[in-house]
Amino acid sequence: MTATIHKLDRHTIDSIAAGEVIERPSSVVKELIDNALDAGASVIRLRIENGGIRLISCEDDGRGMNPEDALMAIESHATSKLVTTDDLYELKTLGFRGEALPSIAAVSRLELRTRTRDAAEGTRVVVEGGKLVFSGPCGISPGTVITCRDLFYNTPARYKFLKSDAAEAGAVADITGKIALTRPDVSFRLDRDQERREVLYTPGNNDLLSAIYAVFGPDVAEAMVPVKGEAPPVHVSGFVTTPDAARHNRSRQIFIVNGRVIQSGTLRAAADEASKTWFMRGRFPQLVLNITIPGNLVDINVHPQKLEMRFWDERIVFRAVYQALRAAFEHGAHFIEAALTGDHRVTVQGDTAAQESSETPEDISDISEDTGASLIREDDKGFDKSDEIRHVEPIEGSIDTTAYPVREEPPQQTEFPTYDTAHSAYIESADVRDPVSSEEAESVLSGDVHALLSARLVGVLFQTYILLDDGESLIMIDQHAAHERILYEELMQRRHENRNDRTPAQMLLVPVRVHVTQKELAFLKDEEDHFRSLGFEYEPFGGQSVVVRSVPAGNRFDNIGMDPAAALRAALDCLEDAHRTGNTVEDTEILHLVACKAAVKAHDRLSEDEIRQLLERLTTLTNPYHCPHGRPVAVKLSKQEIEKLFGRIV
Repeated sequence: MTATIHKLDRHTIDSIAAGEVIERPSSVVKELIDNALDAGASVIRLRIENGGIRLISCEDDGRGMNPEDALMAIESHATSKLVTTDDLYELKTLGFRGEALPSIAAVSRLELRTRTRDAAEGTRVVVEGGKLVFSGPCGISPGTVITCRDLFYNTPARYKFLKSDAAEAGAVADITGKIALTRPDVSFRLDRDQERREVLYTPGNNDLLSAIYAVFGPDVAEAMVPVKGEAPPVHVSGFVTTPDAARHNRSRQIFIVNGRVIQSGTLRAAADEASKTWFMRGRFPQLVLNITIPGNLVDINVHPQKLEMRFWDERIVFRAVYQALRAAFEHGAHFIEAALTGDHRVTVQGDTAAQESSETPEDISDISEDTGASLIREDDKGFDKSDEIRHVEPIEGSIDTTAYPVREEPPQQTEFPTYDTAHSAYIESADVRDPVSSEEAESVLSGDVHALLSARLVGVLFQTYILLDDGESLIMIDQHAAHERILYEELMQRRHENRNDRTPAQMLLVPVRVHVTQKELAFLKDEEDHFRSLGFEYEPFGGQSVVVRSVPAGNRFDNIGMDPAAALRAALDCLEDAHRTGNTVEDTEILHLVACKAAVKAHDRLSEDEIRQLLERLTTLTNPYHCPHGRPVAVKLSKQEIEKLFGRIV
């Protein structure tokens, strides 16, 4: 009988092992950067062509290797990072398995050039498909240059699963940016294609905020507040955005544990629990957190690409992150208030990315409002101050006038959440608002809706609620809910009138520049036809931005229009989420989100003329009663109800 079980040959074994470590060009880049950092590099230069499929080059100024180590580095399971299994529990390096270079060499044409600082000449090693082709001396500056060409040329089954060049380039930029955030003391540069277009550059000035500026753009960096806390032996530091810079997904929540970017349900649950009393439902903060834990209390050897980590006690880790973020939100409340009132504008200064900022104070509570470097973005709508209507001033006295800008009620002192309850809530979350009934909402604006136009404009409460006096009652209109309903109905009406499942485009008189990541830029390029069908027209502008030339068209072209940057960001987030999860999303759902994000917000100052325009447009709608989320547009207090409050009648 012929045997059916046999040993695999070395090439097949190496190909299988490579498949566990190397999935796409970004996997190669991650492994090469890890090796460069372990070698003590202070400058890392990367270049890719065709998304990294044709070429990946990584150059560093690290320690380099002698000829013997250079040849040993391409052997499987050869490493300088550990000797015994005990070393696994005290790891301080990013690499340790001895699989990176052999795995890359097994599925590409790899060239290694390296030289130590005390050597007169360097060493060149060439490997193709896992086979050594050449080794010998070469000329090179101290450090290491690794070039990977024709990725997966000998494994067509894996090659066919690669995405477009733009998508792969975006993934490379994404992983490079994340690693750059772990090491702000190292300068990273990523160039793309033969013309060497600069995609990413970080200054390496050991300032995390400068790295955030370079990776995520100025808008995000300016919206950051510092985070600092601990629950021994866990220490947490970093930055988190204020609620005005919230996103619809967690794609910009970067958790760095002992120098590694990892994915963790425990850490995400802690962030969700800490932010839920400050952020609207379905909105998430952008954050970069450095979490330090003794090496013997974590296990990184649980995932082929080291993307996950096992904690010795998830509850302590959860508590440390939760408390640090809560402290940041609470002590940074004046930053949030400054963002909403337009006071104390903060900027991040720099030559290319950002100059060194002042050190984060040991005690966050010591941050003063007169700081010279504000982190909050101020949106100037350019309204004429002379047109602003008077605003209702708070009554002085024993009434609590504390402002809670995010929630409709002040956060309550609640029992500290446990890891079990918060983690379960995170896993099972289906956070849907119970909509106000149509009857309840319609009763507020019952009768002739056009009567709103003849009502006396009293003022604006909390820079959010428009107050009207119709002679019989006080009507309070949520300016955001009203504008969101207006935009949504107008967008849907124009799309319906077009009769071709495309949303008409409204060209902008002045194009708007929007900062995006390289991954987002690649997605915008790949999905350009879909975005055009939604009314968006844009083109690349510089390394990490696009210029928006048109947005979905509504019916009116007055002063209260659509925020182009917010509109594109909403559509981008929605489509990226659907693409990542494999779900389908209807265009009407995207336009719903666009209307929400592009509408005027709470605390946006509107002139009297703009308020009149808002009311006029509201009266033309088929459903002016509640926003697309189901929240009421208006609330009414009758004269009788008000007099009862003051005891004038019983």
